[in-house]
Amino acid sequence: MSSIKLAWRSIWRNRRRTIITLFSMAIGLCIAIFFIAMGDGVYYQLVNDAARMQAGHITVENPGYRDAPAVDLYVSHADTLRKKLDALKGVKLTKKLVAGQAVIRSGRDSIGVAVLGVEPSVEIRTSPLPRHVTKGKYLADGDASLVIIGAKLARQLQVQVGSKVVITANNTAGDLVEELFHVKGIYETGTDEVDGYMVQAPLDSIAKLFGLPAHSATQLGVVLSEPEHQDAIYEAASVAATRKDAAVLRWQDVMPDLASYIKIDKGSNIVFQAVLIIVILFTLFNTILMSVLERKREFNVLMALGTPPGLLRGQVVAEAVLLGILGCALGMFFGWLASYYYQITGLDFSKFMKEGTAISGFAVNPVVYPKPSWEILLWPSAIVFAATVLLSLISIGRVNDNGIADTLRHG
Repeated sequence: MSSIKLAWRSIWRNRRRTIITLFSMAIGLCIAIFFIAMGDGVYYQLVNDAARMQAGHITVENPGYRDAPAVDLYVSHADTLRKKLDALKGVKLTKKLVAGQAVIRSGRDSIGVAVLGVEPSVEIRTSPLPRHVTKGKYLADGDASLVIIGAKLARQLQVQVGSKVVITANNTAGDLVEELFHVKGIYETGTDEVDGYMVQAPLDSIAKLFGLPAHSATQLGVVLSEPEHQDAIYEAASVAATRKDAAVLRWQDVMPDLASYIKIDKGSNIVFQAVLIIVILFTLFNTILMSVLERKREFNVLMALGTPPGLLRGQVVAEAVLLGILGCALGMFFGWLASYYYQITGLDFSKFMKEGTAISGFAVNPVVYPKPSWEILLWPSAIVFAATVLLSLISIGRVNDNGIADTLRHG
């Protein structure tokens, strides 16, 4: 205890240097924690929006559908399987989808599109797309022969809300079929890949167009309450889907480009935080080393009075430990405070994203909500603290030129 008291007094001998060091540690660690939390928030939000706009965090589809998407590759027992998946713990809801390729035609132009048959009430609860309807209204349960299209597609077709369009496609038998629809709404996500290509219509209308049997779907999506529990629910869903025409996929399998982007971006974010932590450690090393060098006379006198070398080494390490504890505690506190504040209020980047930003074809929400966690708080702080202690040991061995190191090693 006396060694701790002595170390505490020693670090405050040069009050200005100690305050600058603690400030550097706290600010650097705060920035590292905040940016890691913000990155995780962006990834979480992007994956959640993308998964909900598609089938879900987990998708059940025909085993051959992913390699060669076609409407005749469907899950025939979708309703039965849906009941099993709804009963799994952690599943928020499930949704049936009928997806296929088609040509949409107006009186002015015809364009190849992706047609998605949806359950409107389910999409309103899960997908971000209904919130982006800028003209007209989103689909409702009971609608028939109505579609919503993207703003870019509407401009290309030169149609408005209420206009007639014809959708032409091949059904499951390979026959060419077409049906007349009316435009109920126009959405705008800011992403050309979505706004110029995707058409949504009621599930029953599209299933009838493609000639799918009753109770079937090309995809059965699973939306999770907590995406972090995806692996456990994936295993349970795989057990539930026992039919040969059903394969269970994670969102990483359905959206590999997005998964790859997040993996690469996380790596670059870690490199940035590592550089920031190295800068912090240079400040620490300077403080600890100068603290040792300035006390050459003190150490020599203490050794002459019979103080064991190990005790002096322990004091230097104890000073570094106290600096590490104080600096890391302050950094964790301010990092958590900043992350938590913006988790509640959001950080708006809309001024810098006026044209809209998309990643792998999915729009990025300009309002970012950091996602702090104990893991994010602890591992950068643990690295800084461990490095602080290590630097104190290095500092003792780096002062050979003035004899202090030899004194501490040999007495």
